[in-house]
Amino acid sequence: MKTLQKLALTGLISLSAPAWASDFVDTRLSFVFADDNVLAGSGETTPNSPDARFGAGNQNTQFYDNFNTRFSGFESLSNVVLYKRAPAFFEGLTTEAALTLLVLERPSGGVDIRDNSSYIRLNYQPPGWSEKEGISLVGFPVSADRFRLGYAYRISWGGSGVFTTRAATNGVPGGKLQITRDNWYAYVGGKTALMQNELIREEETKYGLMAGAGWDILETLRVEAGGGYFQKGLVPGLATLGVEAPVNAAGVSGQIVYHVGVPVGTSVDFRLYKNDPDIYQRFFAPEQYPGGLSYTVSLEGSYLSQTLEKPNDFGATKPQGATAVALQARAKYDLLRVSLLGLYRSLSFIQFEVPGFPPFQDFPEGTELKPEMFLAVGADYHLPKLHFTPGFIIGVQQPASFRSPTPVLGGNNPPENLIGTRTVVVRDVNQLSILPETCGRGGAACKAEPIYSAKATFRWDLSDSVAAVGEVYYTYDTNRTTFRDDVTGVAQPSFERPHALGFNTMLQARF
Repeated sequence: MKTLQKLALTGLISLSAPAWASDFVDTRLSFVFADDNVLAGSGETTPNSPDARFGAGNQNTQFYDNFNTRFSGFESLSNVVLYKRAPAFFEGLTTEAALTLLVLERPSGGVDIRDNSSYIRLNYQPPGWSEKEGISLVGFPVSADRFRLGYAYRISWGGSGVFTTRAATNGVPGGKLQITRDNWYAYVGGKTALMQNELIREEETKYGLMAGAGWDILETLRVEAGGGYFQKGLVPGLATLGVEAPVNAAGVSGQIVYHVGVPVGTSVDFRLYKNDPDIYQRFFAPEQYPGGLSYTVSLEGSYLSQTLEKPNDFGATKPQGATAVALQARAKYDLLRVSLLGLYRSLSFIQFEVPGFPPFQDFPEGTELKPEMFLAVGADYHLPKLHFTPGFIIGVQQPASFRSPTPVLGGNNPPENLIGTRTVVVRDVNQLSILPETCGRGGAACKAEPIYSAKATFRWDLSDSVAAVGEVYYTYDTNRTTFRDDVTGVAQPSFERPHALGFNTMLQARF
């Protein structure tokens, strides 16, 4: 297969001078049979839960899954890379470039092809500096989405979405200048986006500035920090009324990592794909068990702020703060692996890129806001003779929620089923569950309740490139709701059964 891939690219490669080989990087095919809830049938839940079928998506994941990637894990995809590296005509300077495309297969059989942060890089290595040191300039001609702030993908920010979806059609290119020494690095960079100005009804340029640094204080201890400032255009609703109300965002992120026996890495999604043998080995080599103890612990935090429209005060804006904290700990002892994952996200952080809820508005005064918090622990044990790795994960989550003193759903003239104040559970960006108005015999206001989840897992490696993966999970969630007609014929939120039992079975090839 790899030979066929290289032959397919020979025509392109032959147009340039000799360079490092190009390849399809991180190709995976996933054949899945799953059911996100065997206790429910079609039409019984929101979102809908069809019977067991071939295929799966985000609905088949739990709140602690995919913390360091934007993918669900069930996709069939490939990162196509055309990469070239060559010494420049000037001493100490090296040039490289990579055309990186994400090829993502849709369930319908169609294929999406997107730029995956293609780049051109110049690296200057002053005399006396080691091979891993240098001063580099990286340009992202189409999308600088992978140039982000933050360190765990779930709470990273500053990607293309920071300018809101209004900038997506024109792309968000950018550039980065970085100096890298043996035990520290520092960078500065920026992005631009074209966005519609509703006052003049023309596109205008908006800017984002980013900077950061990291320092290996000890061989086992690293400290990193970064910050950014972004222009997000005008509040659309006010601009159409002739009021100029800019939306600007700024924030800082920091991380401290202590590691023994394992290198400090970043999310796979942050890396610039290229056919570097070290990176290739890290992506695709089976898990290694060299024996002994190794571990890493990281604590990360971010504080962001952006100006949004102030409710009930026409034309006024106010800053809205947003906070996120993540704790990750992983340890390996001989054939045993254990992990701990904790997360705190304020509701304003979850909705930061929208921005706000409703969009471009701050929460009304008196709104009861609850952050998302969860803690999950897991372990697995490798049986080398069988190439088999069973494991488990358990977790508890307090989902984010809000209860406004005035209706915020349904606009200025909400439908009858949304009149009154209600608790709204926010599971992720714009993923809402509206709770009934009252709960219990006393007529108390409904509140978001903790969600409990447990999962048993196994991985059976059949070869270096093919593995069978299985998961069985149970979730207890009393915040599940759907809309049903009441006695007057008006659809009202009502609780679903809190129990969910699901499974995912997958045969996956990676090459």
